[in-house]
Amino acid sequence: MKQERISFVTALSYKMFGKITRRFTFGAFKDVYQRSGIRSSYEIYVAHMFFASSTAFVSALVVGALLHRPLFSLTSPWYYVAVLSFSYIVTMTVSIAFIMYPVHRQGQRKRGIDANLVYTAGYMGVLSAGGIPIERIFERVADVEQHAPIRTLTQRLITNIKMFGLDVSSSLRDITLHSPSEAFSKLLTGITNTVKTSGDLTSLLTFETERLLHAKREQLKKTLGTLTVLGEVYITAIVMGPIVFIVMLTILSIMGNIVFGLSPAEQLNLLVFFGLPAVSAVFIVVLNSVLPGEE
Repeated sequence: MKQERISFVTALSYKMFGKITRRFTFGAFKDVYQRSGIRSSYEIYVAHMFFASSTAFVSALVVGALLHRPLFSLTSPWYYVAVLSFSYIVTMTVSIAFIMYPVHRQGQRKRGIDANLVYTAGYMGVLSAGGIPIERIFERVADVEQHAPIRTLTQRLITNIKMFGLDVSSSLRDITLHSPSEAFSKLLTGITNTVKTSGDLTSLLTFETERLLHAKREQLKKTLGTLTVLGEVYITAIVMGPIVFIVMLTILSIMGNIVFGLSPAEQLNLLVFFGLPAVSAVFIVVLNSVLPGEE
């Protein structure tokens, strides 16, 4: 039943916005999408984005029209402005969420690969020193690798070779294009050049392992410094900031100050129930982007 609903939404989205999706070919976004690891095609994803944004606009328009009058005492001009603004904000939020999701997925995969690539490179170096050919090395990595981003890319390489009949060099170039990690792409490019020239793969993997170890140490030092700064920002923005605003709004409530048709009590409600959760959510996203992937 769930699969039928997904298929219906997909078919409806593509039928309504299929022509637009074929023109929505922003190179940078499409490149990010390919590296994000999302399984659905790019055109289907864009169709879903337009469908969800259109649905969100209509829904927010109806909900805003029903809720603004009982919640806020607004005159007619401000009422229409508030309803349209609410619909616009909801629509833009949905659209931005669809655009940022591949970026977030790409960042997650990149951090996961960068955090664990040194161990994968070391394992590949040990296998290469034992005289195992490159195809078998990637097969072993696909079998034993515990981290999904690296395992998915190595499985893609094996699939290209065994199912689609590509040679090793072409398969390596393909997963290089789909790799979100610059470090992994450089490693794959080096392996590709070594395979073409029949060079010493063991020496290459040993050198890359040592380079990745050095880069990992430097990255951990930078992460510690960034976390220190974020801790200070958290204390200022999440702990002290709301206290200052609440005190200010309390003083303004005594003076009867009105801003955009909102009383100080309504402003305080917006701050507590919408502002603080929004700022906290942004802080969580930033913190998640800074922390290295699990090892």
